Amino acid sequence: MMRNPGRAKTVPDLSPDTVKATLAQGRANGKGIIGMKILRQGDMRTRQDEALKYALSLGILDAFTIGAESPAEQGDLIHRIAAVNV
Repeated sequence: MMRNPGRAKTVPDLSPDTVKATLAQGRANGKGIIGMKILRQGDMRTRQDEALKYALSLGILDAFTIGAESPAEQGDLIHRIAAVNV
């Protein structure tokens, strides 16, 4: 699992660099890489732009999921994703 910049709820036995390298190798081998819970179950709700920029800057995700509590929040996230510069 790749972790967000806040390192919320990290798994101590794998470093982020190890996970990133493993996922990059999988992608190089033709596997699709899907990022899950980009906002860390809401832990990054007040830092959405930072979490999105981090996830999109990795260069290894083919798709990702983000939960939204309302259509308005979903629309806001769509605009934030489109505005990310990596």
